Amino acid sequence: MVYPAPVDLEIFALILAVGLSSTFMVAKGLRLHPKKIDFAYKNKESLLSIAVAVAVFGAAFGIYGFYDKVWVRTTLTADPIYVLRGAIAAALILVPVVIALKYSKQNHRSIGLTKVNLAKSLALGLLVSLVLVFVIGILSRFLGGGFAGFSIPMGYQFLSYIIAGLSEEIIFRGYIQTRLAAKFGSTNGILAGAFFYAAYNFPLGFFCFSGNIVLAAVYGALRFAPGLVYGYVFHRTQNVVSSSVVHALLVWGGLLFGLYL
Repeated sequence: MVYPAPVDLEIFALILAVGLSSTFMVAKGLRLHPKKIDFAYKNKESLLSIAVAVAVFGAAFGIYGFYDKVWVRTTLTADPIYVLRGAIAAALILVPVVIALKYSKQNHRSIGLTKVNLAKSLALGLLVSLVLVFVIGILSRFLGGGFAGFSIPMGYQFLSYIIAGLSEEIIFRGYIQTRLAAKFGSTNGILAGAFFYAAYNFPLGFFCFSGNIVLAAVYGALRFAPGLVYGYVFHRTQNVVSSSVVHALLVWGGLLFGLYL
């Protein structure tokens, strides 16, 4: 099987088109106009955000390398150990953010972990996710997928994606995007957050494709599209709850219909 197949490009183009348009319409309907998270020392914060991105990239290589060479599993079936491995990875990649926050003497509100607009943020995340998963479900049989059905492993996958979605959104939207948006503008912040998120997926692709750098780069690049959607969702709420919900449900919804997103 050739990777990437044309259908892979079609899937991520679909996610981008449906995700951005539905976010715009739902956010408008909810009358979301949040105040953008801002910082006094924009140059310092933008440099710190890049440092965090580099540190997370290095941590991802170390984690996936350890799982690939040391803590090897003969099966990838989702079970409690699968969830545990994901939780450990999530905790480790959050360490650079925690260190940066301590260094800058900032709190959780500076990364979009707040109760402000919480209900509307949750509503936006759920509604956008519903639209995305519905469209993916309808078109899945034309995209090489199909309804996979519910099962206990699917439940473990769901839990794992919630953990991964929250941790990654805290890093790439809550920390990196906010600081680069404050320095370079919202659009550039969204683009940069999506770029670093795509780069972060390179190590996973590297080990999935047995060290093939080209395929790993393609694997990462394809995650740029959902990264843009997550970034735009966060931009409309300034709350990581919204983008975390979309992140977790989109990936799990894709799996539910036989598509790896």
